[in-house]
Amino acid sequence: MKISKQLNNNIVIASDSQGREIVLMGWGIGFGAKPGMEPDMQLVEKQFFGLSSGAHIPQLVELLERIPLEHFSLGMQIVEHVQTKINKPLNETLVLMVSDHISFAIERQRKGLDLTNALLWEIRKFYPDEFQLGLDALDIVQREAGIRLRDDEAGFLAMHIVNAQYGSGERLANDLVQLIRDVVNLVRYTYNLDLNEDSLDYIRFVTHLKFFLSRIFTRETYSGSEELYNIVSAMYPKAEACTQKIAAYIHQKLGYSLDLEEQGYLIIHIEKLTRT
Repeated sequence: MKISKQLNNNIVIASDSQGREIVLMGWGIGFGAKPGMEPDMQLVEKQFFGLSSGAHIPQLVELLERIPLEHFSLGMQIVEHVQTKINKPLNETLVLMVSDHISFAIERQRKGLDLTNALLWEIRKFYPDEFQLGLDALDIVQREAGIRLRDDEAGFLAMHIVNAQYGSGERLANDLVQLIRDVVNLVRYTYNLDLNEDSLDYIRFVTHLKFFLSRIFTRETYSGSEELYNIVSAMYPKAEACTQKIAAYIHQKLGYSLDLEEQGYLIIHIEKLTRT
């Protein structure tokens, strides 16, 4: 193993015999370290094999200049736990995203600034495994840092984990933008309304579209209860008719048939969005 970069006196990046980039953490391990030297493994307290190449080292360096070392250590522990539970390749930037989020969440809680997760109920419903991993992450933070973060943060972390399973391809993002635009226009033309794009209801509607369309793109199918749909379709017939247009459009574009519970959620969002 050879050192490829010294980040500070306590962190170095090393390469193993397979060419993998490894983050090595330990008190004084980076002191006097230079590229090509062998790290003193007796000083290593933690190591993370999450980087396949040096492509993300600039982001790692930037992150470590902004957050405490112990918060990055928390991020590593959380991601290592996630990797033991999810049998899928994960985007290697997850450790950066989780560490950054955890650090900001701890800082906010210490200042008494709580951030509400508007999609918490949807995350619990559609991504129960990832949400549980988010709760596991809160347990790790509480055990290591003595701070209990709110369940809202478990929801945010769950979405980082979801995104890490799908990557962040430009094609997917572009397709999502086009689909969301088309769905919003279907609502606009059905109701003949100028939608207020700055309203909370509009933002929640678009966020909901992003949430479930990304799941459809990545073939994370869902099967839920018909009870919600049966109730809201009777209460809001115009929103239900609009939802049927959206369901037909999605089936035409993606070959995916919306579950009745998914349609129920859409009806609720459309009704709230179009109230006058």
